[in-house]
Amino acid sequence: MRPLFFTSNRSFSGKSSMCAGIGKLLLDMGYKIGYLKPLCTLPEKLGNFYIDEDVRYIMDILKLNDNPEDICPMVFTEQTYDKALNEYIKSKAQVYIDKIKNAYAKVSKDKDFVLIESARNITYGSFAKLSAKDICVATNAKAVLIMKYEGDIVDKAVHFARHFDKYFGGIIMNLAAIEDKDRIQNLVLPYLKKEGVEVLGVVYTDKVLSSISIKDMAKYLEGEVLCAQEHTDELVESFMVGAMGHEMALRFFRSKPEKVVITGGDRADIQLAALETSTKCVVLTGNFQPSTIVISRAEELGVPMILVRHDTLTTVGKLNEILGRSNLHELKKLDKLVQIAKDNIDIDKIISIAKQN
Repeated sequence: MRPLFFTSNRSFSGKSSMCAGIGKLLLDMGYKIGYLKPLCTLPEKLGNFYIDEDVRYIMDILKLNDNPEDICPMVFTEQTYDKALNEYIKSKAQVYIDKIKNAYAKVSKDKDFVLIESARNITYGSFAKLSAKDICVATNAKAVLIMKYEGDIVDKAVHFARHFDKYFGGIIMNLAAIEDKDRIQNLVLPYLKKEGVEVLGVVYTDKVLSSISIKDMAKYLEGEVLCAQEHTDELVESFMVGAMGHEMALRFFRSKPEKVVITGGDRADIQLAALETSTKCVVLTGNFQPSTIVISRAEELGVPMILVRHDTLTTVGKLNEILGRSNLHELKKLDKLVQIAKDNIDIDKIISIAKQN
């Protein structure tokens, strides 16, 4: 079997979720599954090694016993990225692709399928000949492109099919809004079929998968949880920005239940208004400590308050990035991931792609 290389044209498109869902489905069908993430960019320590935190969860989901150093052979952070630039200038970068080839040889041993997950996007690592296509060539993998649905998805799908050429396997459209279903079914899919671009599945937005735990949100925002830490495992899926007077804020916040409210840490009036409505978490921007009255009320209601150093605009941008990302850390999402793979992904096509010469 040829390995399947899961990549995307942009970050937070659902690569890890697809690897987990499809991998678990194949595992449940009786296949032996291998997994490799050649370039890890969000490392955490596991024993004596550093691997991506999502990799650790996928290892558990797929019941992998391979050496973590083989599953995640290279770590690229800001510091190691610049080190790699310097080494490439000195013509030492060939060792990188060789290291990935060696890791693949180990994790693929005695496996029916190997799922390879790319780094952030298709182009990442290109300077060192470690782009998505470079790794496909090195491992003879077929690229499965996870594309977040957008209005111009046809342009991008056709472009990347040509880019990968004989290494292209197909695309999975992810996070499509249900209101776009008619356009997808009547225009997008027929066009791609006519052009010979294989579509392996269309996944519409799911509230459970597009949510994130308050704990993970705080971590991503580099924030400090000031109270109600025992409620940080709660999942949230939407947010509102508070920048008005108290009375208007009350009417505004009542329009959406169970949301995150983002407001300046110095706006006690808005913070109290948020706490009077159905709010799961309050994010305080600008590194302004809230009043003790507000903290006490939030603690009493069990609403975590997160203090972040970013301004409100930056915080909103960061939350827009992560809401919709199917974090694997909440294992309650695993059954949903497998069900979505069963219902929306053509697993027979996936298998046939891996069997292609």
